[in-house]
Amino acid sequence: MPDVRDSFRNVAVNYTRSTFHTASARLQEVLDLARPQKGDLVLDVATGTGNTAFALAPFVRRVIGVDLTREMLNEARRIAAERSIVNTDWVIGDAASLPFQDDTFDIYTVRAAPHHFADVDRFLFEAFRVLKPDRDAVFIDCAPPVPARDVLHEVEVRRDPSHVMSLTVEEWVRKLGRSGFEVEAAEARELDWNYEEWMHNQAVAPDLAAELAELIESAEGEAKVQLHPVRRDGKLWHAYWHCLIRAHKPG
Repeated sequence: MPDVRDSFRNVAVNYTRSTFHTASARLQEVLDLARPQKGDLVLDVATGTGNTAFALAPFVRRVIGVDLTREMLNEARRIAAERSIVNTDWVIGDAASLPFQDDTFDIYTVRAAPHHFADVDRFLFEAFRVLKPDRDAVFIDCAPPVPARDVLHEVEVRRDPSHVMSLTVEEWVRKLGRSGFEVEAAEARELDWNYEEWMHNQAVAPDLAAELAELIESAEGEAKVQLHPVRRDGKLWHAYWHCLIRAHKPG
């Protein structure tokens, strides 16, 4: 299986300015689900360049950002220093084997990352383990409906070989329930997706980007209805979905 670090070490800086990863509206979704409090200790898993951690930091005691890719964390450290954000820490670590004790964190967050995880059940076990009882976890990740997923999966894998699978909201809810969580909120949110920027984040070669665009634009049946691809000023836009989930660890 491809090493996720190979997909991100050379493009880390792109994720410090990616529209999806940094947009205030997208980060507000995290805050609305997490409902942070001043005394909270937060774990942000697969933090990347720290965008979610930085959104939470003003509202909590401390945020620990964990990621496998050192270059991504180096960008997070740089930004924290530039913005004088002093209540963040950055740790090399794996979502499926977290280097923390049981019942440590008041909030657990993970955003735009689980589709890279080879063992979703193990990652959810770890999320449940490190979260304190009677507290909440937030899960945000790409979550297309099945017909669109059948098209997008090939695009995702060829764009970024570390992609494993996007789960639907229904699949998320089932897996979270089996992991011991009580799902309090779960919905799919659709965005108008800038294909060109999506390809740029991973520095996809123009020829491959054109080939993958054709896969989306040639979708048929229900997948085409869901994706509704369109060209605006020559640039491709299409639908893209994320799950927005808050899950509770019973006390």
